[in-house]
Amino acid sequence: MIHIIPEPKSFFLQKGKGIFHFSADTALVNTALSQAAIEDFQKFLSQNFHFQLSKTAGDMQLSLTLTEEGNPEAYRMDISEKEISVTSAGEAGLFYALQTLKQILLSEGLEIPSLVIDDCPLYPYRGFMLDVGRYFYPVDEIKHFLDMMAVHKLNVFHWHLTEDQGWRVEIKKYPRLTEFGSKRSHTNFGHKPHGGFYTQDEVREVVAYAHSKYIKVIPEIDMPGHMQSAIACYPELSCFDRNLPVATHWGVKHDILCAGKESTYRFVCDVLDELIPLFPDGYFHIGGDEAVKMRWKLCPHCQAFLKEMGLKDEEELQQYFMSRVNRHLKEQGFTSMMWNWDSVEATEWLDRDIVWQMCGMPKNTQSEIMAGRRMVNSVSFPYYLDLPYGWFNLQKTYENTPEIPNIDETSAKNLLGLEAPLWTEYVPNMKKADYCTYPRLGAIAEIAWTAPANRSWEHFQQKLGDYYRLLSACGVKHPATLKQAMPGTLRAKGYSLWFNRRQLHWAGLHNLIDDAKVKRLASK
Repeated sequence: MIHIIPEPKSFFLQKGKGIFHFSADTALVNTALSQAAIEDFQKFLSQNFHFQLSKTAGDMQLSLTLTEEGNPEAYRMDISEKEISVTSAGEAGLFYALQTLKQILLSEGLEIPSLVIDDCPLYPYRGFMLDVGRYFYPVDEIKHFLDMMAVHKLNVFHWHLTEDQGWRVEIKKYPRLTEFGSKRSHTNFGHKPHGGFYTQDEVREVVAYAHSKYIKVIPEIDMPGHMQSAIACYPELSCFDRNLPVATHWGVKHDILCAGKESTYRFVCDVLDELIPLFPDGYFHIGGDEAVKMRWKLCPHCQAFLKEMGLKDEEELQQYFMSRVNRHLKEQGFTSMMWNWDSVEATEWLDRDIVWQMCGMPKNTQSEIMAGRRMVNSVSFPYYLDLPYGWFNLQKTYENTPEIPNIDETSAKNLLGLEAPLWTEYVPNMKKADYCTYPRLGAIAEIAWTAPANRSWEHFQQKLGDYYRLLSACGVKHPATLKQAMPGTLRAKGYSLWFNRRQLHWAGLHNLIDDAKVKRLASK
């Protein structure tokens, strides 16, 4: 039986209509795909079947043809004795058809039965996020993630580039961000220094590679919180100009960008202006989560600015901050995204054209989406890939639906799709990344692509054997086993205890001591 993840919209075996014999004599004809996309499929054939497609016409052929109308990500595949015919209204659809064909070949071998597949995605936004702020992943590993996104028919790479623990992208106007801010003295895993950053040329290389896989790239510069690596380089960005180190360990930090200084906004806009030309896909993520406002409450700059602008409190000050950054991006043709932090009660200060990425489901989620705000579902349970399988096993992930309850049909269209974030506080290398990401990403990809009527946990389970073979063929070396992804009660508790050791690395006591220092400083 042929197994495909994500499950296609419709799949019909044409019994009695012969077998297509796939071989080195199969000719690639009428191709409307880019050379890079063709090379991707040829590489797959070479690595797994030790041949490539012929470049001259023959009796057996694979044709890839563009049609005039339709969803550019949808495709039709018709396999008969003499031809594999693929049609789509867009190159992306043809590319996704080849990803399906890869799975058919791994499942059936080179003797493919006649069949017809009509397929299209449920959501236009199907994302994967990689946090490189905590642990740096070099360019070749980023490309591997992009390869795997393509196999899963995911189309948005959210690149989380900055954190308290590291600034990962070159900004020429502010060289200390990478000279100093990209390095931390030690990590959660032993007393070893860690660092790394991407040059602007490397960013261009990654973006071009993603585009060759029909993947858009959304950068994230997290603000006003999660900025200690920048403050360590330029202390004047904070409220009290304190000299701080690049953060070493897990936990929310209390030193954030000062929202009351014009110099802060100049810094932010300078950074964005250098990055905008590198990311042409029209979206920019500006963070917004976990911005502890204790410093703002004590800061004379923030308090004076708050009164000057007629803002009610520090929550409205953050909404002003996010909207001001949004408007700078909007002037240059970009749509802003931000995390919908739990305490946000949107007021007139928070622009409604900012797309919310849902890390939680605050009580105003329904009212905001019904008022026209667009959203992407990344609620931590079940979509955070780094969380232990003991908290949310593979079945619970698969059976969770991304729809927002209690909204009308028109508002439902404002849910653009979903995204699976991989936060890396406890994911220091590709071995752990493989374990956290797979097979969960297969489940999430099917939720994002396949209509609910065509999804079932029982059928998904039946496909997992072929899915693990696909992962192996694509170079994934350390996925979680099915037993690990579906732990029993005792194993689940063990996973939870192991994950919760992060509390030992939380800088809570340090925060309390540091808060007392700031209060004394502010009182002088």
